Amino acid sequence: MLSYLFISSIGLTLLALFYLIFLKRETFFQLNRFTILIGVMISILFPLLNILPEEQQTVIANTIPVITLPVLQVGDLSLSTTSAVTLSDHEIALLFYASVVFLFTIKFTLSNLKLWKFIVRNPKEKRLNKQLIITNGQYPTFAYLGYIFWDNSKKLSKHEADLILHHEIAHVKDFHSIDIFIMELLKCIFWFHPAIYIIDAALRTQHEYIADQKANQMTNDSSYRQLMVRSLFDELSISVGHGFQFSTIKSRINMLKQQRSAQWKRVHSIFSIVFLSSIIVLAQACVKDGLTTDVDPRIKDLQGDIVFGYAIDNEIYWTSENMKTFFQGYESEQTTDLIKQLEAVKDKNLFPSYISENVNNLLIADMDKDKLSEELIQKIKALPSSRRFTTLKEGSSETYTDEQLKNDVFEVVDQPAIYKGGMQKLYAQLAKEISYPTKAKELNIEGKVYIQFTVNQDGSLTDMKALKSPDYLLEEEALRAAQKVMTDWQPAEHQGQTVKQRLVMPISFKL
Repeated sequence: MLSYLFISSIGLTLLALFYLIFLKRETFFQLNRFTILIGVMISILFPLLNILPEEQQTVIANTIPVITLPVLQVGDLSLSTTSAVTLSDHEIALLFYASVVFLFTIKFTLSNLKLWKFIVRNPKEKRLNKQLIITNGQYPTFAYLGYIFWDNSKKLSKHEADLILHHEIAHVKDFHSIDIFIMELLKCIFWFHPAIYIIDAALRTQHEYIADQKANQMTNDSSYRQLMVRSLFDELSISVGHGFQFSTIKSRINMLKQQRSAQWKRVHSIFSIVFLSSIIVLAQACVKDGLTTDVDPRIKDLQGDIVFGYAIDNEIYWTSENMKTFFQGYESEQTTDLIKQLEAVKDKNLFPSYISENVNNLLIADMDKDKLSEELIQKIKALPSSRRFTTLKEGSSETYTDEQLKNDVFEVVDQPAIYKGGMQKLYAQLAKEISYPTKAKELNIEGKVYIQFTVNQDGSLTDMKALKSPDYLLEEEALRAAQKVMTDWQPAEHQGQTVKQRLVMPISFKL
């Protein structure tokens, strides 16, 4: 998302500069309008078509759910569930951005609803085959979609009224409101960027020039310019409409009197579009290079069915050595404690470009650095590394036969099993049921008990056991509480069918 906003912002900035430097003083009003619109479309759509090249879009296709269940904390002071929901700076920024987008969108929607309500409830009349909404001074004169809001409280001669009406009809016939709707929506998305406001003002100005030009053609004298000079209309505050008085009167009069621009200057529009498109493509390439800069060339040489990655801080360290073999000699450091999250990529089309084509699977372990010994950290960091990439948890790319779906126990599924009352209720019930064994307290025994169980296709549980426990006292209490409370589950689904799933729940006893 941030990559998209960054690349689009570059395009919008360049478009605003092109307008101010090359197009602002030219009299090709319709061409200027379409140049702005095409430039906006290029800026917002090109990055969407390919924010990053496909080989850089790394998707984590399967998640081993050993760590998907949060830890249940058991202690003297409180029985609570710690799900470790923390937000990174990146996530906080996105949340703030999305909140402002939401507020601007609400404002835009309410503004339109207010106008539609006014249209429905107020009198109308037809002039020159156009529907006029009589405002009685509540709104100034302006065009909105196929309607013209007409302020009948202003004293105008018939000739003056006709000139203004033709000005507004020009807005309606050229669908200028559609342009404004697009810009208002983009202002909701790019609310933080000054360029979007410059572009919006530029587009509205070109609309006024176009409408002025057409209205001025109705008369052979200077009456239209005189009307503009002595215009007493208030400044329009409706952001989604067009008013006769929108842009400054002086600049509009000067543009009407200005000599037509030389035809060769039309090339400015072509140059702007071509250059803008090239810069967008270049920006995408720069983003790609930024992600692949710190890649150890040795990664490309790794071969085998599975390549393993160990993520520490912002780096992933790669090896083709089996995980069990890699951790030999470190048996004192329990692997289940060292790994915070274990994820797999099984679709080769989604591998990073620096992974060999001969590799069929990636298995990435997010390591808990605080629990690693210095010796093990050094061993991992001796491996070839790349920058950590973003994981997007999507459906598995694997296919399974109906027989496999029926009989296999899955650790990776499209829709994981869930407690019927909700996971929050499950943890609340467990916290209420479980108690710290008195004997364990006396002996100062603490640690995590890992309870593994299988959720069957009918939602029942089987094969419940402790994978690891610091002591049998804690193990017995954890199993007792789990067997009593965890009785009714919604089974997992995979490829549209109900399947068995194996889960692990850590229960932490801490004095």
